[in-house]
Amino acid sequence: MFLLCLLWIIGAVSFRVNVPDRGLVAIRGCPAVLVCEFTPDPDLSSLVVTWQRGSRVVHSFYYQQDQLDRQSPEYHNRTSLFISELGKGKASLRINSVGPKDVGQYLCHVSSAKGTGKAQIELKYGALYSEPRLNIHVNSSTVTVQFETDGFPKPEVIWLGEHGQNLSYHLELHDQTEDGLYFVKSSYKAQKPVGNVTFTLKNPLLNQNLQRPVTFSYVSNEAGDRSWKMVAIISMSISVILLAVLLFLRFRKPIKLYL
Repeated sequence: MFLLCLLWIIGAVSFRVNVPDRGLVAIRGCPAVLVCEFTPDPDLSSLVVTWQRGSRVVHSFYYQQDQLDRQSPEYHNRTSLFISELGKGKASLRINSVGPKDVGQYLCHVSSAKGTGKAQIELKYGALYSEPRLNIHVNSSTVTVQFETDGFPKPEVIWLGEHGQNLSYHLELHDQTEDGLYFVKSSYKAQKPVGNVTFTLKNPLLNQNLQRPVTFSYVSNEAGDRSWKMVAIISMSISVILLAVLLFLRFRKPIKLYL
């Protein structure tokens, strides 16, 4: 009896469940595979694999098949195990359509004839920020340069002047997109007559670094007025000429030749 207990203790101690220490970063549009490995046992008759996130059941496997009656509704039709790999000691979980709401700690719990163990892995999520959309608003004394983009997680935003100095800017963060992404709107108000600025956005999780320089200059109001008047005069002249041509073609009489 003592020998049997000793053998069971040794087996339990040697049973291991391992996950990567670094966790996992899921990228928008790609499935996430949470890696979990355990001491293999080709006999799956007593194998129980349960993935949990807090008190929620993400995926369960026992009696040699998936058992999803207790699965949390938010994971319905989104999860799967690599069944053919279970006998090799691999209980990795695949999650499809990963989004910001899936971020968190996941527990891999494995039990077999060889022992029981568990390990926890962190799932992070990132979405590359889209190409920033530029808008420029001009009034009599200032110009406002604005960029809009969306991604995940919250970015680092910096505006730099032409000599690399940090500039004061306005930043708005909204979590309003259908995919739960952050909508970013950032602007810098520059004084006339000249401006050279650079908009910088960083997504440290995905090592994304966007830099968009903007160079703008202005003409005086007087020159601007002259330019506008000139365009107006040219446009009116062309209109008068076109009208005259049309009237000539409409009312001209055919020419008769007499021999």
